Amino acid sequence: MNNNVHIHPSAVIHDDVVIEDDVYIGPNCIIGYPPEDKSVFPETPYTVHIGSGTKVTGNVTIDAGTIRNTYIGSDCFLMKGAYVAHDVIIGNKVTLSSHVMLGGHVEVMEGSNLGMGCIVHQRQKIWPYCMIGMGAVITKKLVVEPFSIYAGNPAKKIGKNDRGVEKSGLDEHTMTSIQEKFNASR
Repeated sequence: MNNNVHIHPSAVIHDDVVIEDDVYIGPNCIIGYPPEDKSVFPETPYTVHIGSGTKVTGNVTIDAGTIRNTYIGSDCFLMKGAYVAHDVIIGNKVTLSSHVMLGGHVEVMEGSNLGMGCIVHQRQKIWPYCMIGMGAVITKKLVVEPFSIYAGNPAKKIGKNDRGVEKSGLDEHTMTSIQEKFNASR
C-alpha cells in the first residue's frame, strides 16, 4: 500500500486500479469497474490511474478505460457524485464539483475547475485553467479555449478566467506556450 492512502471501507475499487501516494477515497466510490461502452462491456480492458494528492470525496464513479487507462492527475479534487466515464484524462490540479458528468474520452487539462452539475459531451477537450459554470452543458461542437469561463445551456464563453490564472501562479511564458498549443490544434 502506498503512503498516506485513505480508502473508506464502503468504497469499491477494482484490483487493477493504480493509486499513488496521499490519495483520499471517500464513501461509496466505485473505481475501475467495466466501462459503459457496449463494445467491451462487461470486460475491463484497461484500468484507472489516480495521481498523488488527489481527493475523491464520496459517491464518485470512475470507469475503467476501453483503449487506455482512465487517468486522474495529481492534486485533483473530485467532489461528491462526480462521474468520470471511460478513457477520460484529467490533468493535474483539476476540480470537479458535485455531480459533474464527463462523457467518454473527455480530456480536462491542468488547473480547470468544473462547476456543480455541469455536463461535458464525450470526446471534448477542456483546455488548461478553464472555469465551467454550474449547470453548464459543453456540447459536441463547442471549442473550449484555455484560460476562459463558460456558462449556460448550451455553454458559451462569457469571459477570461483571470482569477484562476492568478491563483495558479503561471508565468507569461507558460501561458503563451499553452495558447500556442491551442492555436496549433485548431
